[in-house]
Amino acid sequence: MAGPNLTYKNVHKAIVEFIIQFTPIYEALFTDLARKSQALIVGGTHWLMDETLGKGKGFNTAYLFFPDGHIEHQKKNHIVTPDEEDWGIVPYDGLKVFETPKAKVGIMICYDSEFPEVARHLTLNGAQILICPSATYTTRGYYRVRHCCAARAVENQIYVVECHSAGSIKIPIDKPLTAFGHSAILCPIDDVTMVHNGIMTEAEAGDKETVVLEELDLKLLERSRQSGEVTLLKNRRPKTYKNCYKLF
Repeated sequence: MAGPNLTYKNVHKAIVEFIIQFTPIYEALFTDLARKSQALIVGGTHWLMDETLGKGKGFNTAYLFFPDGHIEHQKKNHIVTPDEEDWGIVPYDGLKVFETPKAKVGIMICYDSEFPEVARHLTLNGAQILICPSATYTTRGYYRVRHCCAARAVENQIYVVECHSAGSIKIPIDKPLTAFGHSAILCPIDDVTMVHNGIMTEAEAGDKETVVLEELDLKLLERSRQSGEVTLLKNRRPKTYKNCYKLF
C-alpha cells in the first residue's frame, strides 16, 4: 500500500499512518537548522492531523522556525479540490502576522495567494513580508501562483517571497507528482523600488533545486507606501467599498 507501489487511492491512508510519524523528525531537523544558522526558516508545509476534526482529517500547515528554538504555525485557509480534499485536508479559519527580529511576516500557503483577501488582511495587520511556500504540479498552476503573488505585491505594496517545490517523485504510481516552479522575491512596482517588472530576483529556468537571495529594505518599502508614484494602500476607499460594492 505504501512505499514505491503507492497508488493515489491509498495516499490519504499513507499520510495518516506514516507521514504523520515524521512530524517530530521534521520539527527537530528545522529547529536545529534555524538554531545553527541563526536564520528564520519557513520549512515548507507539513500535514498535521487534528483529532477534533474527525478521523483522518488535518491541516496543510506551514511552520515558522525561529533561531531561539520556538515554532509558529500557519494553517492553509483555502484547499484545492479534489486532491487536498482526497488527502483529508480541511480549510482553516484564521491568519496571523508573526513578529520576527527583522520584520513582520505573514504566510499564505500556495492557493491562498490566489485570494486577494488573504494578503490584504495580513498587510492591514502589519505584515511587511509575505512568504508563499508552494507546490504546483503544472505550468498553469505555477503561473497562477506567480501572477497572483505579483499582484499581491503591487496592490499591497509589500514584499512577497514565493518559494516553489521543483522536481518529481515516482509516486503515486498511477498519478506521480511533479512540482514545477521558479522561486522569486517580488516587490511593488514604482519609482521608489525602481524594479520595473516587480521581480527582485528569481530562480533560473528549469525544474531544479536552487537558492535565490536578495536583501529586503523595509525603509524602502515604507517610502514606497508613503510617497511612491502610486500609493495604493493610502488611496484605498474602504467606505465606498462597504457602501457601494458587493464584495462578499
